[in-house]
Amino acid sequence: MNLHEYQGREILNSFSISVPYGILSSSPEEAVEAAKIIFQKTGKKSLIIKAQIHAGGRGKSGGIQSAKSLDEVYEKSKNILGKFLVTPQTSKKGELVKKILLSEDIYFYEKNPVEYYLSIFVNRDIEKNIILYSKEGGVNIEDISKNSPEKVYTEKIDPILGLQLFQTRKIAFNLGIDNNSLKNFSSFLISVYSAYKNCDALLFEINPLIKTFDNKIIPVDIKVVLDDNSLFRQKKYFINNINNNQEQKGLSLEKEANEANLNFLKLEGNVGCMVNGAGLAMATMDMIKFCGGDPANFLDIGGSADKKRVEKAFSILLKDKYVKIILVNIFGGIVRCDTVAKGIINSYYKINKDNIKNIPVIIRLQGTNEKTAKKILQESLLPIYFTETLEDASNKIKDLLKVVKR
Repeated sequence: MNLHEYQGREILNSFSISVPYGILSSSPEEAVEAAKIIFQKTGKKSLIIKAQIHAGGRGKSGGIQSAKSLDEVYEKSKNILGKFLVTPQTSKKGELVKKILLSEDIYFYEKNPVEYYLSIFVNRDIEKNIILYSKEGGVNIEDISKNSPEKVYTEKIDPILGLQLFQTRKIAFNLGIDNNSLKNFSSFLISVYSAYKNCDALLFEINPLIKTFDNKIIPVDIKVVLDDNSLFRQKKYFINNINNNQEQKGLSLEKEANEANLNFLKLEGNVGCMVNGAGLAMATMDMIKFCGGDPANFLDIGGSADKKRVEKAFSILLKDKYVKIILVNIFGGIVRCDTVAKGIINSYYKINKDNIKNIPVIIRLQGTNEKTAKKILQESLLPIYFTETLEDASNKIKDLLKVVKR
């Protein structure tokens, strides 16, 4: 799960890492009040306004701007909030900016700041965490990694031993950090690695990381991605992200699925799918993509789902306003096909009640009580299409997509 920048700062702060002073705002009026506090507290004559979205590349897209007066704060906040910000890491539509972070301008007293790039992530192939770093921090780090890979260094961290002091010195040497800043840098790096481990992160990306004129090490911007499997330990961030952004990313559906112990992931497509078994689910999603559709989700109901579980799973698909077609691909081993059929029918009528949504449902059922299930579904009079093979399902999706895209 991606966190917002202000949440990443909170994590660093909790590990005694100094971050730029900032205040979160959700309206131009709030931004002006926050700016008054920041100007007074820092004594600086400028601050930075930063759009809070789950994507990088904000600086080049107008999502990060400086302001030197309250009037500028108001106008620039007004121009950012409520708008869709398009960056190289968003869809063509962009992401809606609901909150902004007003931040102390770290560069105000820095004439020639030294900028670095630093990230920590897990490498599953070697089963170790990696610290990736470079002297060339800033907005052009992607270009540097492509055009000058020799300027990018890596350090492997043993998961049992953790980050060692000699490794922090090695990283500092490669970055060209002098002896005056070595102690501060080593302390900073050890604290960042502890934060990364303790919050169950898959990624910490700090860009830029700067060394100030008085040898302080300060993370100016941080991106944090948490392991979804650890969210039961990180409920604070999970709940906050749902409350802040549930419509935009479908996180309300993910929350509902999580509470029902369903394996569900919201995607950006238009074909919802409900499958039993992770392998079959992946194959089904590939098939949807192959035939010209886009999967709207990953949804595995599991190998021993009952009627209530099927009903909940199918209702989540019906609630997704982007779903135009639903594909149900079930192999009935332990799961009985008639149980799946009853769950689908109950869900369809409960969600729609008197105003039935005309979402076509393509169904491939094979296994226990298959004939009974098909009879139940046929008698329901719902817009259901039966298929025997994945190829049949693929062809039916192609046909229906021509209709729903009109």
